[in-house]
Amino acid sequence: MRIKNFGRNFIAIFLVVLTFVSSTSVGAAEKTARLRNCLENDHMYFVLTPDVLGKTSLKGRDDKFIAFTGIIRYSSVNAGNHKEITVYGDNIGVTVDTSAASVINMVGQLKLGDRVTVYGQVDGSEVDAEHLIINPENEPTILSYVFYPDKAYDEITITDLARDGHVSFKLPSSWDNDYVKGRLTNNDVNGYQFFLNAIYPQNLNYPENFYMFYFPYETYLDKVKKNMDAFDIEDIEELVIDNILQDLSGNFKIDITTMKLPDGSKYDYCSTVYRPADGNDYRLEFLFKNDSKGFVCMLYLYYPNDYAVNHLQDVAYVVQTLQVS
Repeated sequence: MRIKNFGRNFIAIFLVVLTFVSSTSVGAAEKTARLRNCLENDHMYFVLTPDVLGKTSLKGRDDKFIAFTGIIRYSSVNAGNHKEITVYGDNIGVTVDTSAASVINMVGQLKLGDRVTVYGQVDGSEVDAEHLIINPENEPTILSYVFYPDKAYDEITITDLARDGHVSFKLPSSWDNDYVKGRLTNNDVNGYQFFLNAIYPQNLNYPENFYMFYFPYETYLDKVKKNMDAFDIEDIEELVIDNILQDLSGNFKIDITTMKLPDGSKYDYCSTVYRPADGNDYRLEFLFKNDSKGFVCMLYLYYPNDYAVNHLQDVAYVVQTLQVS
């Protein structure tokens, strides 16, 4: 299987970044794959109301992470059992399992009339609370996505990653300016590049960049199999990674695996390290989301130390709001 027309101009986009990296002299970096760790452990919650949750079947939302804010009434807390509470909206109450160690001690602090924001996971007919905030200063916005405790987003929706509009994702509004966002257009590639180190807190010494583009099979493959299986798709994804990295000196490990997130979504994934002459390791994490026509390729490139990785949850937000219809 061979990629056609992908082009050295496209590769050059990444070489600009990696040439900058190779000329930067910094200390030793730890090798944690930060994005994978964030996607698997930092839950992103969709914000609803108790009334909406109560009117629809919670069972249809199993394994989904949600947040909501409601009020404590007389019947909300059983004095002898702090492992369960009921949080009310205007008319409907939602049962919340508060037995987790992170929340059970907070139940005794609840008073009549308190407002409480619940962050948790739907489990059958109730919500298993992971975090509670009593009388929050700022309640999360309905129908938005948030991280605990207060990472919320003003967002815009992008729908032109694929030319027919069947791919969409949400973008933090802080990414939507000319210093951060640019188009990938070389050799008919359709995508975006984001220079995240240009966002506050600006970091001129260390790259933190995110790229995403749509790879249509008909455009870039010499021959498209009628019924491609997972192994065929992984072969193509490996070819794409190899195509991006092929002009760089270095011994890259390319191993595609399937990454399943706690909400049930799946991505093909590869993490590798670029070690230029200065001996420092720079992390490259590739993620792929495929459909019958092609796949979205995403690349997060960064120097993996705390002072160089400032927009990790932003990247996780974009990845998790990606929709391929």
